[in-house]
Amino acid sequence: ILLFILVLNSPVTSQTRQVTMQISLDFIIPYVGPINRLETLVFGPNIRHSIEKLEAERYYAKLFVNDHKGKIVDVNKKSFYKYNMNDEEYWEVPFEKVLYNPKIEQPEKRGRGSKSSSWSMNFFDEDNPVVDISRDNTGDMIIFEKQSEKWVTKYTRANGDRLVIEEWSVKQFPELSIADSLNRSLEKNLGKPDSVIIPFGKGFSNLILDRNPDLHDKISGKIIKANITSYENNEDEPNFTMKMDLIKLDIENFDEQQFGIPNNYKEVKK
Repeated sequence: ILLFILVLNSPVTSQTRQVTMQISLDFIIPYVGPINRLETLVFGPNIRHSIEKLEAERYYAKLFVNDHKGKIVDVNKKSFYKYNMNDEEYWEVPFEKVLYNPKIEQPEKRGRGSKSSSWSMNFFDEDNPVVDISRDNTGDMIIFEKQSEKWVTKYTRANGDRLVIEEWSVKQFPELSIADSLNRSLEKNLGKPDSVIIPFGKGFSNLILDRNPDLHDKISGKIIKANITSYENNEDEPNFTMKMDLIKLDIENFDEQQFGIPNNYKEVKK
């Protein structure tokens, strides 16, 4: 009898779980203006439903940027669907299209004369090297009921270009680790090597260390909020800003209906 009571009162650990998370990205791009990207991700066992909403503030940018779309990848059924929420249409995509392709994943090499926001490139540029790196660390706001630490990392190049990365980390975030585990399992089943799967909460300054491991120390824990600002040639006004916030993270029992396309959507061929 006692064993029966204990079983009734214990959590059902065998229940299949899903994780829902929302990530907000706010960009300010010269001549384009503010752009908001809200991404909702729902993870189950080897299945992922992603919804992306893009919105611009300026009139002309709205014509090219505004979009509301989704993708459903199901490794178990080997199916891949996309849909457009504005047009209420969906279409099937050959499953092979979602499998890992290293030729697509690898960025093209740029020539020396090419123009780009070069902070994503090698920091050891002989023509314009990083000459100074500084970092401040303070305790900061409560996020998801967890005490965060704020890290401000500043990189300065020889020509005066500056990159400022503000990041908020928490020491432990089990829910985010579950989401990361579900995503990693799906990506590996799609053929992606473990070494190229970016963990959730890794952080931008830690990503820079992947190619430049001696620049500075790694931030431990999970990064769940960040601001990135870049400046060119000692200018006071930034040429690019981005804000990233994890705004939702829920763990629930698996609900297959959350991995389906609305019944009123029309199937089209593309």
